[in-house]
Amino acid sequence: MGNSARNYWRWAAILALAALLRVWGPLGAASVRHPDEFFLVYWPLYFSTGDFNHQHTLTAFYPAFHYYLLGALYFLYFAALKMGGLAWSLHEWVAYQLFWGGDALVRIGRWVTVFFALGTVVCAGAVARRIWGESAGWMAALFTAVCAIHVRQSGLVAVDVPMTCWFVGAVWASLRLLHGEDVKAYLWAGVLVGLTAAAKYPGALVCSAVVAAHFSAGRGLLDRRLWASGAAAIGAFFIVTPYTFLDYAVFAGHFSREVSHLQQGHGQELGLGWWSYLRETLPAGLGWAGVVLMAYGAFAAWPSREGRVLLATFAGYYLVMGSGQLVFVRYALPLLVIGAILAGGAVARVGRPWRYALLLVGLIEPLHASVRIAELQVAGDTRSAAKSWVETRLPAGSTCCNFGGWAGDVSVRTIEGLWGRISQYERLWGREKMDEVRSFIVETGPRSPFYSYAIHYGNRQHNAGSMDVVRKFDCPYVILHRHALVYSTIDTAFAQSLAVRGELITRFSPGSDMMSARYDPIDAYYLPIGSFGELEKMGPEIEIWRIGPDKPSSWGTLPRAFAQAYVRGAAMRLEGGEIAEALALVERGLALDADCADGYLVSARIMEQAGRDRGAIGFYERVVALKPERSDYWLALANAYSQLGDEDNAQRCYRRVLALEPDHPEAAALRRAISGEG
Repeated sequence: MGNSARNYWRWAAILALAALLRVWGPLGAASVRHPDEFFLVYWPLYFSTGDFNHQHTLTAFYPAFHYYLLGALYFLYFAALKMGGLAWSLHEWVAYQLFWGGDALVRIGRWVTVFFALGTVVCAGAVARRIWGESAGWMAALFTAVCAIHVRQSGLVAVDVPMTCWFVGAVWASLRLLHGEDVKAYLWAGVLVGLTAAAKYPGALVCSAVVAAHFSAGRGLLDRRLWASGAAAIGAFFIVTPYTFLDYAVFAGHFSREVSHLQQGHGQELGLGWWSYLRETLPAGLGWAGVVLMAYGAFAAWPSREGRVLLATFAGYYLVMGSGQLVFVRYALPLLVIGAILAGGAVARVGRPWRYALLLVGLIEPLHASVRIAELQVAGDTRSAAKSWVETRLPAGSTCCNFGGWAGDVSVRTIEGLWGRISQYERLWGREKMDEVRSFIVETGPRSPFYSYAIHYGNRQHNAGSMDVVRKFDCPYVILHRHALVYSTIDTAFAQSLAVRGELITRFSPGSDMMSARYDPIDAYYLPIGSFGELEKMGPEIEIWRIGPDKPSSWGTLPRAFAQAYVRGAAMRLEGGEIAEALALVERGLALDADCADGYLVSARIMEQAGRDRGAIGFYERVVALKPERSDYWLALANAYSQLGDEDNAQRCYRRVLALEPDHPEAAALRRAISGEG
């Protein structure tokens, strides 16, 4: 077999391995697994209205480039369905994706990430080949293919892997400047720098490769080609994310907050990224043997101009990104790929009798980690298992107190989530269009049950869990999620109280040694980066408790669920002091369901905040007529009568509260009020 054929099959095998590790698990699970995926999956739908200023409609911590790319692919997907007679009008299709669909969009986004991941493998090989030759090229590609952190991130709809691909491509283009003076090479390098920055702002640091290559070639600061390259970078950035310039004030505000976020961190004291990347991220991605090989590769690279450009690029990114407290492992992906290139170069310099043994030693640890990551993704997620259990076992319309980290939610369909999608759609298309497509949404929607969530999140300062929240929302079920990550901590006293008052129905665990696995400490992604042990699947440990009898739901149908959603939105507006907006929303909810007790309850509270206490009485009376078994509603009516000085009716209602709940927390005060003692 000739060298060319051998190289062809070698590269085919490397790319096949890289694809297998990245496609094996993530693409089979269409649900969003990481909190940030939501933005990149659903936010490109906003462009369907014709407004391409992502800063108007998006949380603009990313530039627009990848949003635009996904938006274009979504439109092609819609057009293909339309041509095949399988899609509705554009605004109806957007509504379906936003409310009920999304699985196809997740898969499209993940395929895009895999495409860029494979592109990174090729680019890494091309850079190493330019520096050390053919053997170094395929070895660097192999180290990149099995880099565990890169494999882990390639399973998400995110910008980090695409940015890394553009980054390494820009490094390759910069190396060409060492051996040619053609202005086109400078322009192409500049374009790739601009596209890298447009994928994610830190990508702009790859400009260090262009600068290092220019000066290494013995050219001066005033050389017009260098400035032409800078202009090309700015131009490319402007073309693919134009509103950065056209709406500069908004961009500047977002960008300054991101810089502050980088410097201040994510609420945990983890030290500077300089130490974290060396101590945690590089070994997790490349293995300790790979880190040693990287160090040797850096030593070997120094004598050549190409090697010094590569090292300058590493140093520029490392010094800037490592200077802050924000040390997500995904931020180090460009460093990991450069490390893989250096490791490939190091092995290629070793003589043949030892080369393949050294290559094997360097690959064992990251390959094992990559395989375990793929296995865990295939095995599933505790959140998905818990979701299926809830939907098949708990009565539709049940209220659940969901305690724990915001990323550990069991993502069943909820009234709160439905309201979120309604408000998002109205931001896109307006209220009239929402009213127009509501019947379409109801007709096309799945028949899976809806629930109501009383969500109480813990954070880095306060653990989650409260019996007061359980009582307030009259929850018969409590869902807890625990994890080694700080995002899923449960208050100890609450857990002890729950064990006394409640009954554990079921538990979903990722494995017996979950707490010993090594995770990215600040990333709410329940997929380890090391110390996998006997871990069996992704996700937090989830417990479902019963704390009271089932409460029959009056809104089991989807139209009634929409009514509840409008009422829930009204309650949120009321909490924010937006009385007029709250009133408009509650009226829309009651128009859909005239027997919505929560709608009348919110109406009563609107009256009270508006200073119309007597008007609130009528609404409270409607509430207790619809829900006579709720002691909290009778108490609210009693307090309303008392506020008006109508003690006879107030005492009547107090008696009803005690009849329904003799052990009510305010029982003593209620009895004193009835007796007239105070």
